[in-house]
Amino acid sequence: MWFLCVFLHRLLDYRRPEVESLAELFGALEPAEGEIRRHSLQWKLPENHHLGSSFHFVDLPSEKVARNIAKRSILVKGIYELWGEGTTNEELEMAIRRFPEERKLPFLGPESSFRIIVDSFGRVISFQEQNERISGLSYIRFKGRVDLRNPDHKFWLMEVDKYGDNNGLPPIVERRLFFGREVGTADRKLLPTYQLKSRKYIGPTAMDAEIAFLMANQGLAQPGKLIYDPFVGTGSILVAAAHFGAMTMGADIDIKVVRDGRGPDCNIWSNFEQYALPQPLSLLRSDNNLPPWRAGLKEVFDAIICDPPYGVRAGGRKSGGRKLLKGIVGPYTIPDDKRLSHIPSTAPYSLAECINDLLELAARMLVVGGSFV
Repeated sequence: MWFLCVFLHRLLDYRRPEVESLAELFGALEPAEGEIRRHSLQWKLPENHHLGSSFHFVDLPSEKVARNIAKRSILVKGIYELWGEGTTNEELEMAIRRFPEERKLPFLGPESSFRIIVDSFGRVISFQEQNERISGLSYIRFKGRVDLRNPDHKFWLMEVDKYGDNNGLPPIVERRLFFGREVGTADRKLLPTYQLKSRKYIGPTAMDAEIAFLMANQGLAQPGKLIYDPFVGTGSILVAAAHFGAMTMGADIDIKVVRDGRGPDCNIWSNFEQYALPQPLSLLRSDNNLPPWRAGLKEVFDAIICDPPYGVRAGGRKSGGRKLLKGIVGPYTIPDDKRLSHIPSTAPYSLAECINDLLELAARMLVVGGSFV
């Protein structure tokens, strides 16, 4: 079934990949014979649109899958059953009249309520113009009552046009009108709830909530899955994964971040308490360059999701120190009376070395078909 997928106009390169990850999560991408998974959905663009457009057509197996994707997605605004499209009101009317009656009738009957919402891309439409556009749809034989608060069915009239050259939007060749029935929309309360400015414990490199939830979606976080972040910091990624019901585990080389935070009431654990989320199974003081896993241990994590240090606001560090790496001093054993307070020396950790270690970690510790984000 083809649906109209309307995206929010941000993070353009991640919009389709997120939908494809969620399609896999909800069973829309069945593995082909001999393969672990199918890699992509079928996509189409409206006439004279381009990849930067917010409007895309996507082929999904059912309305249930489409609704689940829309509800969980971070970058999808809504998914709709398209009844018609055109460059003019006349073309739109012809397209809607051609849409099969048997697919329209269940939503037009007197026993159901409805609402029509007018939306535009790149231009604010006044209340008077919205009413005029709704009145222009009188050829659709709605028999039910109008309910603006809690309708049984929502219909959207969406308009896109090039309203001037300085609106900051990608160029659009011609005006396009879309009319369809809402199948599912995103949870717009999610990101305000988890925004960083209201979080108890954050650091200078804390992951923005939108990106963290997007990464959790691409990592297929869900109940029963174990998600690992080897650069856990203040736990933003694990908070997002835990919101979706996944079990979480993290590590960081900075013991002060993992263990101490900013005191007993302001640490990584308090972020999970703030949102009443399950606590991580474990938080390790661990060096990604010298992993702590025992020999022979493999295929533990369903996903590894992380934001590795790349030296812009906080450079990467690994265990060692200059004297140890230069051979001036040899490896040493920490006395028992200093084990709880000792902070090991560290040395610079290049991004290339970090990525190489991450790939080795993923190859060894991810289950077959696991995700590395």
